[in-house]
Amino acid sequence: MTSNGHSNGSSEYTVPLQINGEEVTTEKTFDVVNPATGEVIWKGASASKEDAIKAVEAAQAAFPAWSRMKPSKRRDIFLKAADILQSRTEELGRYMMEETAADEFYASGFNVPNSVEALKDIAGRISSIVATMPIMAEEGRSAIVYKEPYGVVLGIAPW
Repeated sequence: MTSNGHSNGSSEYTVPLQINGEEVTTEKTFDVVNPATGEVIWKGASASKEDAIKAVEAAQAAFPAWSRMKPSKRRDIFLKAADILQSRTEELGRYMMEETAADEFYASGFNVPNSVEALKDIAGRISSIVATMPIMAEEGRSAIVYKEPYGVVLGIAPW
């Protein structure tokens, strides 16, 4: 059993979507195939256009609270994510090895640890994101560039 209570390697298990903090299953799925063995290792929920819109709407609804959140709280969230990822390195590495046929060094020894470090690096930079005052070309003019959360972006991985 994995830490989420699902048996690993079961072709009957369907990896759900995550929308608004909840697992969402869909009628339409796709096979997740181990490229080294050709074996169906589990299924993935197939997101529709409507599912993507729901995810964006949920993120937009959460955005005002996120953008008002103090940098130290945002930092703590990223650090907690890094801790969770690090504590599950072996498990997540196994998933990567099964789904992509990556070798153990790349999965558990390179990719997951580098993801942990990236989260820690971002966490460390959050409180240092401040405004800047660029030098203006025209005498007597001034400007300030204030960095703040931009908004929701939908990214779709090509695989």
